[in-house]
Amino acid sequence: MIRSSILEPKFNLHFPYETFPWRLEVNKDNHSIKGIALTVCHFECKEHLESYIMRYNFKSKDVKISNRYDEKFKFPIKKKKTT
Repeated sequence: MIRSSILEPKFNLHFPYETFPWRLEVNKDNHSIKGIALTVCHFECKEHLESYIMRYNFKSKDVKISNRYDEKFKFPIKKKKTT
């Protein structure tokens, strides 16, 4: 059975949730578990996306980031710890 929301003209396959405009795709080469082809995450805001990237130490070549409204994303600069 097809969800009724998919049949709506506003439906976007890459962004199925209106409240989560940020999409992150992790390349298959960057998984620690074999057999996983692709991981897709949706985020509510840019800050949540940045914290996820920093937590897992992704580089720009490891992921593909897109936005429902075509906003550009600039990778966060890692803060160096001072001792």
